Amino acid sequence: MLTELLGETSIIGMVLGGSFVAKLVLLILALMSALSWAVIIIKAFQFLNIRKEDRNFYQIYFNESSLKQIKKVSSEYPYSAFSSMFSATYQEVARMSQRIQRTTPDITENSSMLPHLSQQLQRVIEQTINERYTFIENRLNILATISSAAPFIGLFGTVLGIINSFQSIGTSGVTSLASVAPGISEALVATAAGLLAAIPALMGYNYFRNQSRIFANTMRNFGMELTNRFEWIVHGRLLGGQ
Repeated sequence: MLTELLGETSIIGMVLGGSFVAKLVLLILALMSALSWAVIIIKAFQFLNIRKEDRNFYQIYFNESSLKQIKKVSSEYPYSAFSSMFSATYQEVARMSQRIQRTTPDITENSSMLPHLSQQLQRVIEQTINERYTFIENRLNILATISSAAPFIGLFGTVLGIINSFQSIGTSGVTSLASVAPGISEALVATAAGLLAAIPALMGYNYFRNQSRIFANTMRNFGMELTNRFEWIVHGRLLGGQ
């Protein structure tokens, strides 16, 4: 079995017996493949943590009536986008509520500030969504680059291998298929390696990209819930009681 794997006609044998450029191309593709799998595994665990913590935090947010209590437990969910959105919104509402109460103590004047509060909350929520979306999409550019570049790198190795095969034909003068086949087979290994590196990266990129869009829609829906809840509390001057 070991002899078959390391024989000159085996894939490993062709790799070991290849030229320096062919080995370099295969080494680059191997590193790219390892990097893509590392990113896929990291993103899979990251997305799993985000889903889990979002679900747990939302249960607390839905069942707990005290905003201060929700704010206390929000730090326990670092991966949760909902937690980050709530914390940013809570801090902004607290600042604006204090400012409104200092400058316009009359309730009627406070009510007139509600449209401004709504716009400010929307800006804060949108900014938090953009920050979380950037965090969620982090490293996906690596998968996109590998899925695009790996086939061309493999094709580059294949073209060089075929050129070397034809050069050896011109040097030796032997034009039989048996003399050309080993060099072409060795060259095609680079194409196969490029596809093996590109396909998982492309599938991982498409999957995580789609999940990122789902997360973005979920965050925007939660942002509307936050806006409605905080507007009602500030309008009713209940922030201090919560």
